[in-house]
Amino acid sequence: MDIENIMRNTNKRLLKGLLLAVLAVALIFYFIVFFTKGAEFDDTFLKKEVVSADAHYMGRNMYGSIHITVKGLKDVHRSAEVIFRLPNDINRRYTVNFKDPKNWDAGIENIKDGDGNIVFQGEYVKGRSFMVDKNGELWLDYNARVLTYGESPYNEDFRISLKNVADFAYSAKDTTRGKYEYLLPAILFLLITLIDIKYPLFFFTLRHFMEVEDPKPSDLYLTIQRASWVAYPVIALLLMLAAIC
Repeated sequence: MDIENIMRNTNKRLLKGLLLAVLAVALIFYFIVFFTKGAEFDDTFLKKEVVSADAHYMGRNMYGSIHITVKGLKDVHRSAEVIFRLPNDINRRYTVNFKDPKNWDAGIENIKDGDGNIVFQGEYVKGRSFMVDKNGELWLDYNARVLTYGESPYNEDFRISLKNVADFAYSAKDTTRGKYEYLLPAILFLLITLIDIKYPLFFFTLRHFMEVEDPKPSDLYLTIQRASWVAYPVIALLLMLAAIC
């Protein structure tokens, strides 16, 4: 019996260790994905990779692959070239020229299309949600279209917002993939669950100690508590997945 108990306890420890190792590896991969650097374009997260003086933003949506390349070093080059490779072989090229090559924050001189035509002259401020043209008027060039279900927006008429062009030139859209507004509540749910499992009467006592000298939980409370030990981790898992999707 002693040998059987030793073997049983050993197997339990091995299983527990294996589960903890798998959980640790899963969390490592999760946070690698969460903190991946990139940018949003057309509601799609694009992973950022920097090669020499070029920044590459790459990803996929339901219509195909998206690859945006930005050529030019901030405060070094006079201009930045922004190249869009979109689904359905839609390719666009723009050049953002800066007033002061040693200080891009001084503003842009103009934006030119792939044929060298000036398509924008005015004011751009990094972090601001709009641009102003040379006449002092708001620059509105968002690609608003009505599409039928399943129709791809990427065709010959597809327009890229010049605000997007300037944002990519300035790396203004750079962010991490993960969304903290989902991750933080998920962590809160997990912490509540861990505390509740470790100290089952903690939250109950905290809620009622001012009213009753020695509060005792009802059977209904205990039933709901055990259900929450399953429900809260499930909610936390869904929130964590939503944070990186």
